Amino acid sequence: MGAYLIRNGKIYNPITHELYDGDIAVEKGRIASGPLSEGYETIDADGCIVTAGLIDYHVHYFNHGTENGVNPDAASFPCGVTTAVDGGSCGAANYELYRKSVMAFSDVRILNMLLMGSGGQITDRYPEHLEEKYFDIEKIRALFSRYPRNLTGLKLRLSEGIIGAQEGERSLMRTVELAEELGCNVCVHITNPVMELERLAGYLRKGDVICHIYQGKGRDTVLGPDGSIHRGILEARERGVLFDASNGCNNYDLEICRRAMEQGFTPDIISSDINTSGFYRQPLHSLPRILSKFMDMGMTLAQVLDAATLRPAQLIRREDLASLEPGTTADIAVFKVKKKDVLYQDRAGHTFKGRHVIVPQMTIKSGAIMYCQADFC
Repeated sequence: MGAYLIRNGKIYNPITHELYDGDIAVEKGRIASGPLSEGYETIDADGCIVTAGLIDYHVHYFNHGTENGVNPDAASFPCGVTTAVDGGSCGAANYELYRKSVMAFSDVRILNMLLMGSGGQITDRYPEHLEEKYFDIEKIRALFSRYPRNLTGLKLRLSEGIIGAQEGERSLMRTVELAEELGCNVCVHITNPVMELERLAGYLRKGDVICHIYQGKGRDTVLGPDGSIHRGILEARERGVLFDASNGCNNYDLEICRRAMEQGFTPDIISSDINTSGFYRQPLHSLPRILSKFMDMGMTLAQVLDAATLRPAQLIRREDLASLEPGTTADIAVFKVKKKDVLYQDRAGHTFKGRHVIVPQMTIKSGAIMYCQADFC
């Protein structure tokens, strides 16, 4: 772990929302203030944005433990990601295995939502059991007690083909009740929803998350019959429920997103839902490409960075990870915003042309350089 002075960059500090020209010093794994010790290395970030390491709030990193799990470090550091929250790859039955295998041998910081189905999302060939009668409440309680710094929330998938409508509603009610007891949040997957989204959102509390908010399948989307955002969805946002774009491959519709964004319904969180189906490939590719797309859809650079740093950091109760203040953990992403024609597509056949690409140049985690673009520095 060295000492570095990152010079000449344009710094964006999510915790303060400040964008300014300046330098960032790193020493002993933390953002430093004052003179560095001798022998520090200078990193020229001219023409680059320097910000906190990205936090991908929805990933699938149980590599070899599930069919959709990808290599955590390969999916993170080349993308400027230093922290990731696994979106329910494992449940109570296999969390310990995930922790003692993939997590133990990965350098990226991994936290977890625990799927209410004990077996986790092992395979796409058949769905997990998410009916309330299968919940292992005592084991979930024990895991949250044992690993309070790692387990961030409970995950539930309420989709057709996974669970029935009545069972889904009961499972949602019980999950929210348990989350209230545990002091955590709930994240609900809504692609091809098994119940009306306004009714679903009505059960959720401040800090709970609806992911895949721009999905376009099934009985209901975020848009009502007249094309406007459902009133119940807007009321949920006013109440503090959060909405995650959570791109994925089958969970995002460009046209739904475009129409929602035109009405000002931007995501609170932008995550990748990275998995084997879209690992560096369309329609997912990577978190930086997804952030680039939302810039081209009208969000500012600061807004997309906040959605991939500050808001996730608040949810995992690690706001220091979204800060470049002296004394905080030195998680840093350096990137360029390049102009290039990019064609985005979704599984429904919609396309969108973008003009900006966020290109990571260097990733530093806890003061150690974990990735550097071949022509940078």
